Amino acid sequence: MNLHVLRLFYYVALTGSVTKASEKLHISQPAISAQIRKFEKENDITLLQIQGRSLVLTPLGKKLIIPLEKLFSIEEQIQGIINDHHNYPEGKLRIAGNYLATSVLIPKWASLFKQRFSNVEVQITTTNSHDAIEKLINFEADIAIYSDIGVPFPDSDVFEQRVLYRDKYLFAVAPGHKYSTQKVTLSEIASEPFIMREEGSAARERLFQLCKEQQITPPKIELQFNGLNETIHAVMAGYGVSFVSSLVAEPLFKQGVLTKVDVSEISSANSILLGSRRKEHLEKFINDFVSLVIHNLDA
Repeated sequence: MNLHVLRLFYYVALTGSVTKASEKLHISQPAISAQIRKFEKENDITLLQIQGRSLVLTPLGKKLIIPLEKLFSIEEQIQGIINDHHNYPEGKLRIAGNYLATSVLIPKWASLFKQRFSNVEVQITTTNSHDAIEKLINFEADIAIYSDIGVPFPDSDVFEQRVLYRDKYLFAVAPGHKYSTQKVTLSEIASEPFIMREEGSAARERLFQLCKEQQITPPKIELQFNGLNETIHAVMAGYGVSFVSSLVAEPLFKQGVLTKVDVSEISSANSILLGSRRKEHLEKFINDFVSLVIHNLDA
């Protein structure tokens, strides 16, 4: 497979013209057009066609765009790894964390790391736990920090994960809520309107698992947000219940802006995990970040 020609086709499709692709790739327009036509002839296909004054993709051309995008994205990642190796202590550290991690844990670790490695670019992506794991597996992140939601972690010689914290989830309401500081059953609290994050978030997954274990109808999610802070602020405003990590909830309980609901006979353990490639597969500065995290857990 001629990857060079596929790259030419990809940039023609991406920019919408041979002229723009030529400017980006610093290859002459006739050379690009000739190589793509030769590739089409050799494979008995048509990828591009003239429609009026425009160059458009054929149905087959459109099908190729998504896998080519993934292919050249991986190529960029490989080149980035090689560049990081040569440029140490410069490089890029890509961290994918769930909302809990990026709002409570990662800011301090990233700050401490940058104080030691000022030349390393730190890129932090906030997502849910499921997608954080996916980014690690797809080599879109070097480090993933997430809650244990039961997603199988790759069993291989490449990846590893370790427990950072043993946390628990708590039911939280505004101080004026009827269940504020009360002891209730899961069935009672589940009858209230809930404010939660999107599907795939760890707290939501655990809440619905608890309801399944107790054989009760799960609550209606009346308000849904894609961020932890938005969820908390909506609860603080006085509407509904949320199910949140104690790392987030306990400081707010102490401030008096949220109160806990004591739901009897409920176990809501939550493990916060760090996933990465194994030490021997990591650049030194990434290993240094992992060591820094482990060293600062107690603090």
